[in-house]
Amino acid sequence: MGASCSTSGATSAAAPDVITTAAGQKFERIPPAEDGGKIVVALGKFDAMHRGHAELARRASKMGAPILMSFGGMAEVLGWEEKLPVVAPGDRARVLEMWKAACEGKTVREHVIPFADIRRMSPEEFVSTLKDIGVGGVVAGANYRFGFKAAGTADILKDLGEKLGVDVSIVDLLPANEPGDEGVYPAGYENTPQVSSTRVRACLAAGDVEQAARLLGRNHALVLRIAGAGNDGRFPTSAATNQYPAIGRYAAIVVGADGGRTPTTAEVTDGEIVLEGWGETNGGNDDANVCVEFVGPAADA
Repeated sequence: MGASCSTSGATSAAAPDVITTAAGQKFERIPPAEDGGKIVVALGKFDAMHRGHAELARRASKMGAPILMSFGGMAEVLGWEEKLPVVAPGDRARVLEMWKAACEGKTVREHVIPFADIRRMSPEEFVSTLKDIGVGGVVAGANYRFGFKAAGTADILKDLGEKLGVDVSIVDLLPANEPGDEGVYPAGYENTPQVSSTRVRACLAAGDVEQAARLLGRNHALVLRIAGAGNDGRFPTSAATNQYPAIGRYAAIVVGADGGRTPTTAEVTDGEIVLEGWGETNGGNDDANVCVEFVGPAADA
């Protein structure tokens, strides 16, 4: 698949090893690292996979075998509005591969625990469960909260790590603003001072793909399902597998399944995403998805 951002990242795996905690709950044990190293989890939502998340992975790699640990089904459990993810599910493996060089050449894995299974745990029960499933170290941002009703703080996490024999490292938040980055965002979006998934979403909603790229550490990539699209490069917005930017015209790059990169203009309308010239040359993509990186405003925008 080369460098295509439509890579699924799916791999076959053996049946999971399931453990039962003292409270009687069942969890999958994290598979051991190939090198037998200590398993170190970075805690977070990891929706945007931005520079702050990459720093958590880098810190974890210095302590052992890095894993991004997130908690699935939060929106459903908490009654939040379902949103398209910032990073397409099939694009996450490509982003993790991009981080590998900064992570001492180590492969960064992902492990998802159902949020419903841990939401009512006390902070100590949560950290104890992490240890039970094989975790030897934890990395979290300075603003990380955990446990029932978010009772756990970074300081509590450090104390519990010392008590339970789990190494803990807390990472300072990365500042987001560069000159000109104090832009106006749509109602309902927070202009956070730190790099955050919320801020990335706000930039995309405002059509500021250049600032989004600075927060992500790479161009924002949109993965579109080809099924149902016309041969003229017109895709319904329902074909998007992740968040697309605001209505507008953008300089973009179609990333082929063979790694080829074809400059194009992408126009987002109220119901369509149009890739100019895509019907003539589809950039070497397979028959499932097309991947588009957004670079900035189109020259004629």
